[in-house]
Amino acid sequence: MKIEVRHTLKTDVGSAFKLCTEQKAQEAVYAQLGGTDLKVRREGRAPNVKLKVSRRMPANPPAAIRKLVPATNDVSHVEDWGSDGEGYAADIVVDIKGVPVKIVGTKILQPEKGGCSVAWRFDVSSGIPLLGGLIASFAGDELKKNLEDEYKVLKSSV
Repeated sequence: MKIEVRHTLKTDVGSAFKLCTEQKAQEAVYAQLGGTDLKVRREGRAPNVKLKVSRRMPANPPAAIRKLVPATNDVSHVEDWGSDGEGYAADIVVDIKGVPVKIVGTKILQPEKGGCSVAWRFDVSSGIPLLGGLIASFAGDELKKNLEDEYKVLKSSV
């Protein structure tokens, strides 16, 4: 399943990059996104920043996949940032502990008139026979909702 989400922020790309990569800013953003046991770790210097974010997140999987997707998940992801032309880009790998799904993608910040754009692109897949498509679809829908929630928090923070 492919996911693409793109929005505009009314701030310059440098400020958006700080919001998306500074430790305290990310802690504030994720605190508003729900979940428990939040941990944010930042390494490196701009523009080469690596973020490691983990938290426990509730899920409400459909009955067909409840044995494979628990009601509460340990979700972690790594964002590996670098410069990308006039903006910044991060390669992202998401891990949902114990759930047979692979989630990889990018987050791109680029300047545009009146601010900057933030775009996410993800591939969500599962190799489980028969139920893999359902698992990937559920994880993809949850991811899309989380990206929209993250955008709302970013928008209110600039």
